Amino acid sequence: MKKFTDSEIIDVVRYSERQIIVVEKRLAADLVKPGSNYYLLNLDTGDKEAVTAGVYYMKKFGASSYKKISEQITSAAQCEAVIMPSRDVFVIFPNGQCGLFSPYGELQWTKTLTYNDKEVNALAADGDYIWCCCRDEDCVLRYSTDNFKVDLRIGGKGADTFRAPNFLSADEDSIYVCCNNRKLRRIDRSNFTVSDVSDGIPQLQKFYRFGKYSLLCTADGAYLGEDE
Repeated sequence: MKKFTDSEIIDVVRYSERQIIVVEKRLAADLVKPGSNYYLLNLDTGDKEAVTAGVYYMKKFGASSYKKISEQITSAAQCEAVIMPSRDVFVIFPNGQCGLFSPYGELQWTKTLTYNDKEVNALAADGDYIWCCCRDEDCVLRYSTDNFKVDLRIGGKGADTFRAPNFLSADEDSIYVCCNNRKLRRIDRSNFTVSDVSDGIPQLQKFYRFGKYSLLCTADGAYLGEDE
């Protein structure tokens, strides 16, 4: 894998088949208040092209709703979001606070998502379902978007399946789970078996898979890899 930035990655959103939008943490001139850089990363060439925050929000929240949603959410880059088959937009923050917006950006409800009274966070889309992590319960949860109740749990206290999972993402075949014991694990979406992708990754924060490309984010920067 080739390192393409020394900065911390806040968020990644698909832009096209060969391009993704990367939101990168940037220190302000006073070195106190952090800001953000937004750019397109070409997966084939590694080239970067600056984009506006508006383009990022449009891809993250949907063309018909992004203006209203981004105006209602403080630090919108900090939340995870999925556009559901109904075109409603579900968002969740690291503290478990979540909300559902209509296709036109009207807020329908908010609540805090918990499991066994522990915060739930992270987010990956899976058709009529979403996947989240519960770090304190060492498990990954699948929710039905009909009622936002737990449909499936993998792992749990006392099991070695996941240790303090803190981020997940999805591609067509798998759910990828980043754990605090430096393990990256994979859930097969066809049969829910769990296997290792990689072990011993220092300061592992996020992982994304886009076709033959992999994006690995750590505390000291991010790396882009391609299948041989």
